[in-house]
Amino acid sequence: MSMKKKVSIILVALTICVGLFVSPAKAARTTNYAEQIAALQPGTTPEEITKSASQIAKQQGVKTDVILKQFYNEITADKAEGDQLAKESGMSMMGGSSGTKKLPTSSKGNIYYTNSYTAYYNHGHVGMYSAADKIVESVPSDGVRQIAYNARDVEDNSIVQTVNVTSSQKTSAADWAVSKVGDSYSFNFVNNRNTGHDGAKNCSKLLWSAFLLKAGIDIDSNKGLGVYPRDITSSSYTTTVMTIH
Repeated sequence: MSMKKKVSIILVALTICVGLFVSPAKAARTTNYAEQIAALQPGTTPEEITKSASQIAKQQGVKTDVILKQFYNEITADKAEGDQLAKESGMSMMGGSSGTKKLPTSSKGNIYYTNSYTAYYNHGHVGMYSAADKIVESVPSDGVRQIAYNARDVEDNSIVQTVNVTSSQKTSAADWAVSKVGDSYSFNFVNNRNTGHDGAKNCSKLLWSAFLLKAGIDIDSNKGLGVYPRDITSSSYTTTVMTIH
């Protein structure tokens, strides 16, 4: 065997070995982000999270890991904020609390926010007044639903906000949200800005879509890949008009 052929064989062998060494490590990093995100979003799977990230990565011309890391950074930052709010308000971090306060009546198109736990993560919850005495919201048990205002239990220090658009725009946004009653719930917050306005949606996606489509405004304060409940309450378009004690 010639020296040149021996060198070629060695190089091929080294390339294969390096490939076998690098690929599992890369896969592990990808799986780790996806698994951690799914753990904070019960109802989703690492495979679903990775698929969402892959689709966005293809559109943006970047690696899937880049999007997964952005997903992870956004959801963990939101978790840290939520846990701090819960600590300040004296909430238990064990999850499952629906609160002991009742919503008041308010104007059509106004929104409300309450702290809310899932998987030891205070992700919060938002809904919209569809009338002075009714609200429309998306919840895991029913999807998008309309109920009486006083059928919703909320935590102490929950807030009611107005959205700084015209009355007719608020009415149109509320009516659009009501038209979605019956849509199923989506547990995927990290990618909800990039999914369709029709079909499954979570609480913040419902409100975000309503005001984007019917008032022409983006009420997601940080414009990340996901719109979370507190992204809406911290928007420059929303103003607190009542705190519930």
